[in-house]
Amino acid sequence: MTSLRKIERDHLAADLAAVETMIERLTDEDVMMRLGLEERREELRRELESLQASEGTTAAAALFFGGRPVVGGLGIESEFGGKAVCTFQDLVAKQFAQEAGGLGQRGIVPNKAATRLHITNVVRGSFGFQLEELEPSLLDTSLKTAVDNVSRLIAGFGEDDEDRFEAAVENIDQRVLATAREFFSLMRQDGATFRIVVGETDRSFDAALVERAAERARVTEIEDVDEQVAGILAGVLPDAHLFEYRTDSDRGTIRGKVDKTIPTDDLAELSRKWLEKPSQAIVTVRRVLKAREVVRESFTLLRLVEAESTTAM
Repeated sequence: MTSLRKIERDHLAADLAAVETMIERLTDEDVMMRLGLEERREELRRELESLQASEGTTAAAALFFGGRPVVGGLGIESEFGGKAVCTFQDLVAKQFAQEAGGLGQRGIVPNKAATRLHITNVVRGSFGFQLEELEPSLLDTSLKTAVDNVSRLIAGFGEDDEDRFEAAVENIDQRVLATAREFFSLMRQDGATFRIVVGETDRSFDAALVERAAERARVTEIEDVDEQVAGILAGVLPDAHLFEYRTDSDRGTIRGKVDKTIPTDDLAELSRKWLEKPSQAIVTVRRVLKAREVVRESFTLLRLVEAESTTAM
């Protein structure tokens, strides 16, 4: 469901609830009013059913802004509005590149043109923009997936629970995190509040949440380190591309993803060859650091090698 469809659906649901409350309060003498309200109730139900049936398959996001850069529902400072939309677009482009496996540590973001969103509407209430992917598609597009994930990432910065925040950022790239930092820094610096609506994600950030998110983004870092770990392969789920490995270190059993470049058929063979046998696992360890202290680790299995050898298998 696109962003504005969700907003429209929420408005219709609120109207329907109000109409049903009014019907419940009517007496037997309010015959004509009851007929009118029941007709309105059926109309609202049909509109809701129609919206729910029109699930969106392309990327869409609504960004509403409030605070110092906004003058009621009349307008928004052009410099702030331009920077906010550009930073959000850059965040989507980097998330898209990360998911495609092509985001390097520096340099040009690959395939950036494929992530281009268009401003298709100015949305009122506070003041904001509707951003959409214009090419139609029968199936969910890769850009829709990237925008959905960006919305969940942004929402994660506002979580009350630190564990949920850390879980929200543990799978992102440092360059994605750096751009999220730019976005929240812009909000804090310009005294802005905002609301993001993407699909079923609808999250508002008041001044206090903007401050929390900007501070989290400032002190958080992501680093990837390749390590060789001794132990025994405990299991592989080929279709899910997941593994479990019992290490010989204090880490105990580690679990995570298998590198997506390894075909599913090869994972079945890897399991047959290495299950419950001593080996060395070559893994990428992704660390979430806050104030330079490691608070969370996740693992991606790259390959297995002989226990006392560095020959790749």
